[in-house]
Amino acid sequence: MIKSIIHDTLSLVVITIVSVVCLAFVHGLTADTIAAAEAEERSASFRKVFPEAVDFKDIDGLEEILEKAADGGILLAGVTIGEAKYALDADGNTLGCVISSTSANGYVSDITLSVGITNGGEITGMTVTAMTETMGLGAHCQDEEFQEQFTGKSGELTFVKDGADDPDEIDMISGATFTSRAVTEAVNGATAFAKFQQIAAGGDN
Repeated sequence: MIKSIIHDTLSLVVITIVSVVCLAFVHGLTADTIAAAEAEERSASFRKVFPEAVDFKDIDGLEEILEKAADGGILLAGVTIGEAKYALDADGNTLGCVISSTSANGYVSDITLSVGITNGGEITGMTVTAMTETMGLGAHCQDEEFQEQFTGKSGELTFVKDGADDPDEIDMISGATFTSRAVTEAVNGATAFAKFQQIAAGGDN
């Protein structure tokens, strides 16, 4: 009886160990695949928001610049910069930068977007890359009509309910104040960081 119990226990232990090893192996393969897919999606979004760029280059000392920006209160509360690269032309000249910016202030959850910004601070494009906002309301932040409003603008932007008249205004999404605010904050965070990193680099990209 005891031998049977020991045998069954050892069998369960072996099965558990094998299962854990297999799951860890599969997770490793899946994690790499997911990471590669996310990296490709970011690259595609960078090409979309800065169509004139033919290549993108890492910003030297980015982590240090991000820390200085955080210490200096450059970004609004709840806004973080996930990735930033220089946008280059065919001759390797820097046209500006592309930035992945996230606001934690969405109605449902985080909203992540990519923004292209010229050396002069003008937005070349914006696209929302990740969000879980309410369908039929905040989810409209992914509509081209809403996103295209940001192209060509510069400086700190605000959103309005009754029609944008001023150059620094964006028409909000109807019935989605939190989402509109979060997107605008994330874009403002990206433009503020672009200006800050340009100063940190001494204006020489």
